[in-house]
Amino acid sequence: MSPYRVNLACSVCRSEHVQEASGSSHRSLTATALGQIYFAGQQFGAVCPRNGIPHLTSYCEQWISERTGQTSRLRELFVRDMRKPSPLNGEPEQQTCPANPSHFAGDVPLPEKWIVESLVGEFSASDFSLVFPLIDPLLFEETVRLAYVADDAEPTLECMTARACVLAFASLSSSHFPASKAAAHIDGDFCAKAAQSFIAEIIEDASVTTLQTVIILLLHDTLCGRLQASSMYHALACRIVFVLGGHRIITTVPRDRDMTRQEHEDRHLRMLFWLCYIFDKDIALRTGQPPIIADQFCDLTLPDGYDEQRFSGRQKSARTGGLVQNTWLPSDLRLSMVKSKALQTLYSCTSLRMSDAELLKTIRELDEDLESWRMSIPETFSPSLSIRKDVKLAQDASVSESMLLIQLHMDYHYLLNIIHSASGRCTFRDRNLTFGVQSSFEISVEASRSTLIFLSATASGVAGEAFW
Repeated sequence: MSPYRVNLACSVCRSEHVQEASGSSHRSLTATALGQIYFAGQQFGAVCPRNGIPHLTSYCEQWISERTGQTSRLRELFVRDMRKPSPLNGEPEQQTCPANPSHFAGDVPLPEKWIVESLVGEFSASDFSLVFPLIDPLLFEETVRLAYVADDAEPTLECMTARACVLAFASLSSSHFPASKAAAHIDGDFCAKAAQSFIAEIIEDASVTTLQTVIILLLHDTLCGRLQASSMYHALACRIVFVLGGHRIITTVPRDRDMTRQEHEDRHLRMLFWLCYIFDKDIALRTGQPPIIADQFCDLTLPDGYDEQRFSGRQKSARTGGLVQNTWLPSDLRLSMVKSKALQTLYSCTSLRMSDAELLKTIRELDEDLESWRMSIPETFSPSLSIRKDVKLAQDASVSESMLLIQLHMDYHYLLNIIHSASGRCTFRDRNLTFGVQSSFEISVEASRSTLIFLSATASGVAGEAFW
């Protein structure tokens, strides 16, 4: 087996690899509109979503050579990356599995119960649980109980689902809380692989527990850099959400009593839907692949008290009473809705047939939507239109406040660039539109510059889980 690999999951790399193998000197990359490099209506190349290396078309290389007298060497970066040996701890070229997966799944030893309970305590007391509401502690108690029932007889599907969920949770939480006493007793990679071995068996059990398992594995693989695997788990998670009705259910937290078990489950299901929704739009923007969740089929009513609590004091209230603090989630929900609109109106197949005037009108409308969102954010957290090189985070801000500020700024400037970079598809045939195209192009460049400046200034304060 060759020690070299090509990430054919990336459509840009796949196209490049096919032409490299065929010896073709003429390159015209075929991929989605997202990530494409356009100038004056001409396709100049595409950016690989996996490694960020731009792949230039033959036309672009000739264009650069004619104007600079130099030959582009970016192609060498692709060849070097293509022939890079797979890291020992990275994704193998081929995945192996036991001859009898169901037998293996049933025999997987679980961590001792106290270890799992300790990790649940660590998770529930952390900000990580508010950004990624992967479990509801009350419901998870039942999951743990089912996972550890005596297994003298053949385990039921419900018990197998519970075991998979416990193993997935142990894997992710042990890697996130490595300093905890419990984490020292966990082999995170083994637990993740063990949880994965259950998938073929539990796929028929469309339950909140199954959904939790898949989303935890999604996040685990994402944090490990296995983006293709995580996107597959994401597709599965979205389908389970649809089956359970999480895309339509609306929940409210009772103020005068404790929540019932069903209310806990409904609320948790809705939070898992929002996680899927956020991941869906970000994965689509990152890869250029179509989103799985269609907004028009979902009730996008925001969580009860979302606007009031997202930017309020960062004190966690008790999880055992009727009052349960809203989760923060890894992205702003209103901004995710703007991302969804940008995907549909600028980067769908239909949008590629728009005239220059229609394209600029759409860009302007999306820019107004984005600005309305920015103005709705409290001044303390509101992203700046442009980032200066001397930008600094507030010294007295907590980690949570700093992360919220960083996330909002990065998301805002990234989306601003996504929106305005579409102006490169304009052809300049209508001179009346030249100013609009130039203005939009300048905004795109400034947004990219602001992203780099802000990331450089704040990278040391970014929590590890932000790199999902």
